Amino acid sequence: MRKLRLVAAVFALFALIAAGCGGSDSDADTATTGAETTEAAETTEAAGTDTTEAEAAETTEAEAAETTEAAAATTKAPAAAGPVAVELKEWSVTAPATVKSGTVNFEVTNAGEFKHEFAIARVDSYDAAPKTANGAVDEPTLGDDFIGRSDVIEPGASAEVSFDLEPGKYVFMCNISVGPNSHAQKGQVLSVTVS
Repeated sequence: MRKLRLVAAVFALFALIAAGCGGSDSDADTATTGAETTEAAETTEAAGTDTTEAEAAETTEAEAAETTEAAAATTKAPAAAGPVAVELKEWSVTAPATVKSGTVNFEVTNAGEFKHEFAIARVDSYDAAPKTANGAVDEPTLGDDFIGRSDVIEPGASAEVSFDLEPGKYVFMCNISVGPNSHAQKGQVLSVTVS
């Protein structure tokens, strides 16, 4: 009986050793494969996270750039507006009382019987402007506040002229003067606000 037990124990030992050797290879392969799978999953997750974070960063940067460009577009000086209609005749200037700042295009029509011009001065009013003896606005005394003028416009004709206007108060006028006569002094002036 002892012999039988010993033989059974030896066989059991061989069986365990055989199972252990085969099992260890199998377990090692499984462990290695499991580790490789885990590593691959972690790499895939990391790559996915990196890609997602990179894509999110790129998207956020692109959206921020678009927003900045849109904001910059709204803070730029306004584009030149369509022509502002101005009518000159004896002894008046007809135009909108308010004009947008920036480059302003004017379409000036002489609806009168005499030659007229369209001039602009940056002053609060005709009364506040420096004047010559005949009542014309004294352009040299105004200096840079005299913005400019059109050419003389014949009766029934029109002209286009552009001026860069900053916000403030201006006088639109015909500043033609001959001897003791001045179109501005006769009332051919208009106070306008540029906003």
